[in-house]
Amino acid sequence: MLSTIKNIIQKEKFSPSFLGFFINYNFLLRKGLKKAISNNSNKLNGVLLDFGCGSKPYKKYFTSVNQYIGVDIKIEGREENHQYIDKFYDGKIIPFNDETFDSLLSTEVLEHVFNVEDVLKEMNRVLKRGGKALITTPFMWEEHEMPYDFARYTTPALIHLYEKNGFKIIHHEKSGNYVEVIFQFSLNYLKNIFPQNKIIRQIFLLPFIFAFNFMGIVFSFILPVNKIAYFNNIFLLEKK
Repeated sequence: MLSTIKNIIQKEKFSPSFLGFFINYNFLLRKGLKKAISNNSNKLNGVLLDFGCGSKPYKKYFTSVNQYIGVDIKIEGREENHQYIDKFYDGKIIPFNDETFDSLLSTEVLEHVFNVEDVLKEMNRVLKRGGKALITTPFMWEEHEMPYDFARYTTPALIHLYEKNGFKIIHHEKSGNYVEVIFQFSLNYLKNIFPQNKIIRQIFLLPFIFAFNFMGIVFSFILPVNKIAYFNNIFLLEKK
């Protein structure tokens, strides 16, 4: 029973369904990211590298690929993810030969990389010419995975970095909007001041999760859309 509950919570954490509206305090953030990844998943095919794969939460959306390979760094305290990682990354060289992959996915990784240009060069190296890459990065989000949270990138900064390091931009979109950011960060403030025991905190948060998610969605529908503030940049790239 406990294992089933944990699995449901883990699923709702990254790919929230209607249930996530009531239990996921990151619902407003995650719903837009999930939609963007799902909508662009059919652009990736062949052999796919998930760089920074974690627990491979978005693997199920990539039904067009022949093989799905996950690479990540070994982090002490995150041993539960090791079972999903096919190859470990040493922080310098992606452990594959040049032009091995037809596609590449990397979600919410570049903010955890200090030497971002070196990493982009490595991504480009292992991708076949003409291969596609789907990369997402947060713009407005709390510090997380400390002490390995190094940066937030604006849209122009990412365009410059991708083009400089061998990629052509095929498509770009932003997830979230100003109103959703306001309600998401308000909920996050409450999460951070409530008791840090996960079970107790979740119980305390439940009424606020529903209220803030509801207001975020309703006011986003009523008020003019403004994406000066937003959650994520989503880029579909092609190796030049």
